[in-house]
Amino acid sequence: MKRPCDIGSWVPDLLVGALFFAGMLAGIGLTAITAPHSQAAMFIGFLVWPVGFGVGMSLWYSVAGSQLAGKLVRALFQGLRTWDLEGSLRRELADMDWRSSRGTRVFVPTMVLVSFFAGLVIACVPTARSFELVVCAFTGFGLAYGMFVTWLARLGILPMPRAC
Repeated sequence: MKRPCDIGSWVPDLLVGALFFAGMLAGIGLTAITAPHSQAAMFIGFLVWPVGFGVGMSLWYSVAGSQLAGKLVRALFQGLRTWDLEGSLRRELADMDWRSSRGTRVFVPTMVLVSFFAGLVIACVPTARSFELVVCAFTGFGLAYGMFVTWLARLGILPMPRAC
């Protein structure tokens, strides 16, 4: 089986673009159903999942970067103690998978929170359907979208920038 980096460097870019546009279309569609005839709600729906996706990606990179920094510091102290810095670096970083699932869990809570707050704002629009329906619809779709992005990241299909 080919890894995403073997396929070509355009695949991750295409996937990120597809996730952004799918989020925009889904937001517009869900807003058209839950709060018809509201341009402000349509704008919020247009941005909710791309913004959540961008925040989730940033948090994922931060969590993965902090774990890498922790491994490097541990290897440094272990190497200075044993006078084998190169060996300790190799041991610490040998099990590191650069397309790792470390930190991918941040997508679900990020998408749920962003979707929940967007649902609260859209539910306050005068043309919106019932308050509970709008909030539950946006939160539920945010949960599904976050789980889908987490699944793609854990499979290595949505790689870290340095994976290629």
